[in-house]
Amino acid sequence: MKSPLHILHLEDDSADAMLVGSTLETEGIVCAITCVQNRDDFTAALERGGFDLVLSDFSLPAFDGLSALELAQTRCPEVPFILVSGTLGEEAAIDSLQRGATDYVLKQRLSRLVPAVRRAMLEVEGRAGRKFAERKREEYSRKLQVLSRRLVAAQETERRNIARELHDEIGQALTVMQLNLQAMLQSPNAGDRPRLQESLDTVERVLEQVHDLALNLRPSMLDDLGLEPALVWLTSRQAHLAGLKGVVKADALEQRLDTVIETECFRIAQEALTNVVRHARAKNAIVELHIEAGEAERVQEG
Repeated sequence: MKSPLHILHLEDDSADAMLVGSTLETEGIVCAITCVQNRDDFTAALERGGFDLVLSDFSLPAFDGLSALELAQTRCPEVPFILVSGTLGEEAAIDSLQRGATDYVLKQRLSRLVPAVRRAMLEVEGRAGRKFAERKREEYSRKLQVLSRRLVAAQETERRNIARELHDEIGQALTVMQLNLQAMLQSPNAGDRPRLQESLDTVERVLEQVHDLALNLRPSMLDDLGLEPALVWLTSRQAHLAGLKGVVKADALEQRLDTVIETECFRIAQEALTNVVRHARAKNAIVELHIEAGEAERVQEG
């Protein structure tokens, strides 16, 4: 069974109220109408709520349709409001629509009432559908943000582990080889000094590459000291490698930012500086970190 349309009808003429009700029912609109005749009863009904539609006469004793519209918009702004009046002129009709009325119907042309009601309810359904879709989009966006944060955290954890392994395991092994080769090279019994020197140079070069890889994967100072020192180090290092001047301008941070935010800001700066070095042919690189409602980082080139 179809649910009735709950209507609040402000009308001081009982004959007109009955005519409106019969017009709706004749056209197949199942409705439950609460009829009120004055401001106090209208206000009390709005306070109780539960209405799908408000119909209102335009001229009543000590009250009027525009005042009723204002009250309805304050208490139930999502509920459609249709003026049904026999004294509504063109200027007043336009004024009411501009103030937020959904539609207006002249009592002399009640044949327009049912189409106006149906159109108003379709608009309500459309708004409800859009709000539902918006809530779904927001929910999806929140879930996506959570997944994104988890992905970033997982990536950075893996980077940290690989960097630590490069530094602690491979780096230490190469350091031992370096020391052994140096000792062999200095030994008076060293038989093939050129080959030993070549091996030592190779180990030193690989050791430097391992050190650079570990820093690029996850600089320890980002975890130990925070974003600003890490940005200063990154900018200085990239500037030195590219032969340009690098400057960091950062707002004073009262405390460390969230780990994920620090990581994302650092990665943004890292990518931007890499692009500057590769493509910009710049002489200067300026990294600016400003804290406002959220966090922002900017790289300038010159």
